[in-house]
Amino acid sequence: MRNKIAFLLAGVLMATALTACNGQSTEATSDASTGTSADDAAATSSSDGAQTQTISALQNLENLETMALAEINPEEFVTLGEYKGVTVELAAPNVTDEQVEEQINSIFTNNPPMTEVTDRAVQDGDTVNIDYVGKYADSGEAFDGGTAQGADLVIGSNTYIEGFESGLVGVNVGDTVDLNLTFPENYGAENLAGKDVVFTVTVNSIKVASDEMTDEWAAGLGAEGVTTLEELKTYVKNGMITDAQNKYDSDLEEAVLEKVTEACEFKEVPQNLYNRYLIQQNESLEYYASMYSMYMGQQLTASDIVTMMIQQEGSTDTPDDYLKAMVTEATQQFIMFAAIAKNEGIEVTEEDIDAYLKDAYDNASTTAYSTYEEFKATVDPEVYREGLLAEKVMAYLVENANVVEPAE
Repeated sequence: MRNKIAFLLAGVLMATALTACNGQSTEATSDASTGTSADDAAATSSSDGAQTQTISALQNLENLETMALAEINPEEFVTLGEYKGVTVELAAPNVTDEQVEEQINSIFTNNPPMTEVTDRAVQDGDTVNIDYVGKYADSGEAFDGGTAQGADLVIGSNTYIEGFESGLVGVNVGDTVDLNLTFPENYGAENLAGKDVVFTVTVNSIKVASDEMTDEWAAGLGAEGVTTLEELKTYVKNGMITDAQNKYDSDLEEAVLEKVTEACEFKEVPQNLYNRYLIQQNESLEYYASMYSMYMGQQLTASDIVTMMIQQEGSTDTPDDYLKAMVTEATQQFIMFAAIAKNEGIEVTEEDIDAYLKDAYDNASTTAYSTYEEFKATVDPEVYREGLLAEKVMAYLVENANVVEPAE
């Protein structure tokens, strides 16, 4: 069973107009590097996006009629099976000393202590700190993105264009060299593709990675409260235990939800309720598309996110069929939650909704609203009533589940 309900709820409860975010993307890679700029990445995504099948169900959503979950009698659309005390198999979370050691070694490999070298020239594998200015070879004019000061570069990492790193091998600290290079013909920035350039580079320092773990190295990682290697091991283990517990909790919810849902018999869902969750799912997909675009520099649509989900799951469904199944399942599960809540006397009060919204408003880093009342007037309380009802019912189901260790 596809556990789409968690995805839906996350989007519904997060994709509010709480914050007025004007986030900046991370700095574009220098034009000495082999990477393309953020604009180039966006162009690539747009090209790919043109090949993505647009989902017809996501068009003209504003014309759909909807209804809230509270407007239906859930027993008319679902016959509940066993839901209280269901048995699921799940191994208890466990973190071994060997796993902690592997994590520490991984941290060390990716963040080794560096020792400065002053008695020799640059060698392959060194980390050098450099200043450089890039200019067109024919005009001597500096080009945009080709200048940096205090940049760290691992020689041999192929981070910069061909010839840049190898051209620094043999250069001593304090020396300045001119590197006559040519950008690749297929370089992302059109103004540099295939161009002959000169990089004037000064080597400020040379550092090499040490193979010894020390207290100083552990303290230098910046982990809160960590000043020794032993404290780092404790810090890492505690983090791994937290992660393992979170995964266990998530897996348990999914296992219980799957078992309870499979025990139900559903009738055809009300079309207007389906429409409601289709619209909310679209908002959720658009939220994730915007987050992906912000952090990855690629402009995606809701249809793109569905296509990515299909690829990740290895599904053979068309995007339209996949979305229909996803929204139908979400609608069924909300109906199921409502039926269980009715049976067990589980309710979401106005105080519950107000407390959730107030907490979200108070903890927002920025907001488009000058007062809480102004914000509250813009939201649909039924969105939060339904989301919080699902949370309460899931908590009840998990609390009453019978969890057993898998057989050896």
